[in-house]
Amino acid sequence: MAIGTWLALLALWAAVLWWRGNLFESRLFLKAMPLSTVLGFVALEAGWMVTELGRQPWIVQGIMKTSDAVTPMPGLVVPFVLFTVIYIGLGAVVIALIRRTVLETAPARGGQ
Repeated sequence: MAIGTWLALLALWAAVLWWRGNLFESRLFLKAMPLSTVLGFVALEAGWMVTELGRQPWIVQGIMKTSDAVTPMPGLVVPFVLFTVIYIGLGAVVIALIRRTVLETAPARGGQ
C-alpha cells in the first residue's frame, strides 16, 4: 500500500511540475524518479506473494493438500499459447522500435 501511495503521489507531483512547465528542472523530483522505478516491480512481487502465501496456512496445517488447493480449469493451453504469441509479437515490435530509434539517432560513421 505504501509503495502504491508513493507512486501515485510521484505521478501527481510529476503532473504538477509538468503543468507548471518545470518538470525537468526540479532536482529533487529527478532524484526521486530513478530511485522509484524499481518500486513497481517490488509492489507486483509483494502482491503476488501475499496472494499466494495467504492460502498456504490451510494447506500447511493439514486441512487440505496443495494439490487440492489448485483450481481445476480445463483448456488453459489456448489462452497460454495466445498470450505467449501476443507477448512475443509485442516484444518484437518493441525491439524494432528501439532499434529504429537508436539507428536514427546514432552519429554517422566513417569520419563525417
